[in-house]
Amino acid sequence: MNVTGLREGPSRLLGIDLARAVALLGMMLAHLGPPWTGFGTPPLSDWLAAGRAAPLFAVLAGLSIGLMTRLDPEGMGSRTAVVRRGTALLVIGLGLAALPDLTILVILPCYAVLIAASVLARGLSTKALAVLAGAWCLLSPVALFGVRHVIDEPISAVIQPSFGGGLGELPVSLLVWGGYPAIVWFGYVLVGLAVARLDLRSVAVTRRLVVGGAIATIAALWIAAAALFLGVFRDATGEPRLEQLFVSPSAFDPLDTTWFWAAGQHTSAPLNVIGSAGSAVLVIGLCLWICRSTRAARLVSPLRAAGSMTLTLYVLHVVLTWANRELDAGFTGGYYREWWVQVLLLVTLAWLWRLIAARGPLEALVRWCSTGRLPHRS
Repeated sequence: MNVTGLREGPSRLLGIDLARAVALLGMMLAHLGPPWTGFGTPPLSDWLAAGRAAPLFAVLAGLSIGLMTRLDPEGMGSRTAVVRRGTALLVIGLGLAALPDLTILVILPCYAVLIAASVLARGLSTKALAVLAGAWCLLSPVALFGVRHVIDEPISAVIQPSFGGGLGELPVSLLVWGGYPAIVWFGYVLVGLAVARLDLRSVAVTRRLVVGGAIATIAALWIAAAALFLGVFRDATGEPRLEQLFVSPSAFDPLDTTWFWAAGQHTSAPLNVIGSAGSAVLVIGLCLWICRSTRAARLVSPLRAAGSMTLTLYVLHVVLTWANRELDAGFTGGYYREWWVQVLLLVTLAWLWRLIAARGPLEALVRWCSTGRLPHRS
């Protein structure tokens, strides 16, 4: 057993597990934070997490697939295993989304499609992959804008397609009109695949990730702020206010060209995608830098344990949140207090589980579905 008490292979990048934990806790904060109507000061959850945690997950998905392709090309990284992995996640996601009256938009079905589609880019050179990732983040929102003029938004009583209903709308929802339109979100996976080609143990690479991610994030927000205060959105959002940079897609007409200047959460506009991809790369770089220190890596070992089994913890989070709403338990007090309770509970469970097992239970199940092999005990 190593100094952290966790079962870890020698090739494992500790900073990536920490980045996954940041993404998980960020999505939980976005789900559990107080709602914002678009008026007044946005809550902390909107400033920090809403619209950035989910893209971080998508970038990390591409990064993970890229690392598996390089380290285990005949096993978990093979084309067949990756497609099977996506299929397993699709089944889990559609089952989770079938919880009655669920208010959380489950990302797993989109995540599954993106993972399966990643095999199309695996044969590209590093330079070609980097160019494609940048072009996709910039141009795919334009393609989405055009496709939405051709394909009407589905009309349905269900919030999201699931095994509980609406499966006929699944392709249109996943690709075009859902909260995570895969046409655009594939750009995040491509960014992750490109990052996976780098030497992530290098100090210079870590520094470039931090600087490059920060520049992309700041530039996107600065351009969006300039457009905002020049009055581009006045018809949609009223007089310019800085907090309008964080408004959701409902504030805009996705068939109006002013949408291109939006940077708010999940708008899937060019500036939103570039800024979100930039913040994801920034977080990954910072997490890699933090875990270069043995002492720091030891201090964040509970978070790294959570980051090593985010699928299991994400499903538990969705079920816990749904059950608390359905039972009207209110035992946590709601909002930030509920977030803290879930964080402490799930991180503790993950840390204890990783003391005895190499992977989380759902991670082991998906691995078996992908390769027909259960993980070896270390």
